Amino acid sequence: MAHLKRFYSDSAAPGGIIILDQAQSNHLKNVLRLKLGSTVEVFNNRNESYIAEIASISPKSPVKLKILSLVVANHSVSRIPHPVSPNITLACAIAKGSRMDWLVEKSAEIGMARLIPIITERTVVKPDAASKNKIARWHKLAVVAAKQTGQNAVLAIDNPIPFNQLTNIITNFSLSLIAVPNADKYLPEVLKKANLTGGNKILYLVGPEGDFTREEVAAAIKWGVQPVRLPVNSILRVETAAITMLGMLLYHFTSN
Repeated sequence: MAHLKRFYSDSAAPGGIIILDQAQSNHLKNVLRLKLGSTVEVFNNRNESYIAEIASISPKSPVKLKILSLVVANHSVSRIPHPVSPNITLACAIAKGSRMDWLVEKSAEIGMARLIPIITERTVVKPDAASKNKIARWHKLAVVAAKQTGQNAVLAIDNPIPFNQLTNIITNFSLSLIAVPNADKYLPEVLKKANLTGGNKILYLVGPEGDFTREEVAAAIKWGVQPVRLPVNSILRVETAAITMLGMLLYHFTSN
């Protein structure tokens, strides 16, 4: 069903009528210009997608869809068998301006599960009254990425937390890593020795411009996080390091 236009609603369920939110309704009506009775696909962030029919559409009201049938769990645009991807979470210092938007968009496209924005000693962008608006914008970008790439899960985005609060969640992961330019071991070496499977949960930490402080790295190691370096001969920006590391993590599980 890759040819059908895709929309997101967390309330999509068998045999029901769902109401699209303002952004989804606007896209359907004013961008795609779909009509009453048109068939679309709708996914619900629970690895389910459905065939639906436009049941109600008007200029000033949200669009209503009637669920017709289930497509398939774990829908994929690819017919090529592939290993089960690990559940990957990124804890990342907030990058400046549109660079964070880019990070969210690309990590969602690639298939990351969760993003935790963190506030470190050297983080330039600090949470403020506009943080809720930023989170909402990032969520919209994640939804668009899921729609475009055929995924039925939307990147989860947490509210920003101080670096030290990571100590409360480290134990939830099978493997935790922190990107450190001068670490003794490269990422591929650590992954090979970890002997992980596709069902494992992985957390990786990426610092701000100027990187983590020595104290932050020492604290992370004390919590059980392993320092790793990327096999590149340059200092990467926050968003570049985050996406590079994500790609290498996913590649590890398709090549072993």
